[in-house]
Parts: sequence; structure tokens; C-alpha cells
Amino acid sequence: MRVAVLCVRLVTASLGGSLAMVWIRHGGLQLRTPGVTRLPLWLVLGHIALAVAGLAAWTAYLLGNAHGSAWAACAVVPTVAAFGFMMLFRGLPSRGRHSQGHATAERNFPLTAVVAQGMSAAVTVLLVALVVLGRA
Repeated sequence: MRVAVLCVRLVTASLGGSLAMVWIRHGGLQLRTPGVTRLPLWLVLGHIALAVAGLAAWTAYLLGNAHGSAWAACAVVPTVAAFGFMMLFRGLPSRGRHSQGHATAERNFPLTAVVAQGMSAAVTVLLVALVVLGRA
């Protein structure tokens, strides 16, 4: 089960990486231009950095059987998920003050990739919790 968690985490990371590339390709890093993106850089980089840290902690747990690393990986997951939800909700089309009528970088995300990344992230959260709590 521990290796299955690693596989699901890698699938989630690869889907997230593809979404990040779409965001960058469509000007997501040009934060000073109004209407280009609704995602602040700290949110995107925080989500990525914490997800990579959680993946590294899980890998350390697998390689060294260090239960502290498994708990660290489990502790990071809620924050990564919260950042992901914040990005999802900020990227939705709206008529708010940041809406300039331009197509933002987030609007170029393929819906199937967003849904698949969210689903695999949810499975990751569940499996990490089950393994760490000793239920699987």
C-alpha cells in the first residue's frame, strides 16, 4: 500500500506539473499585468513546494522506514490541499474586481486535467491517512 501511495502521488505531481506548464506558457508568471492571472505567485509556489516536500518525506519513509517522515508527509497534505482549493476557486471565471474581460492563464487549463489532478489528490489524501494511521 505504501508504494501505491507513492504511485498516486507521482501521478498527482505529473498532472500538477502539466497544469503548471500550461499556466506558465499562457503568461501566469506575468503577475504585474492586470487580467493575466488571478493566482498569486506565493500561492502557486507554496502549493508546489509543499507538495514536493510531502513527496520527499513520503519517499524518505519508504526508503528508510522512518515513521516520522510519514507523519510529516501526512501533516503537509492538508495545507497542500487547501492551497489547491484556493487556486481552484480563484481560477474560476467571475465578475469580481480582478476580472478584466481577458482570458486569464488559468482559463487555458484542460478541464479533464484539473478534474484528474483533483481526484488523484483526493485519493492521495485518503491513502496517506490510511497508511499513517495503520488502517491499510
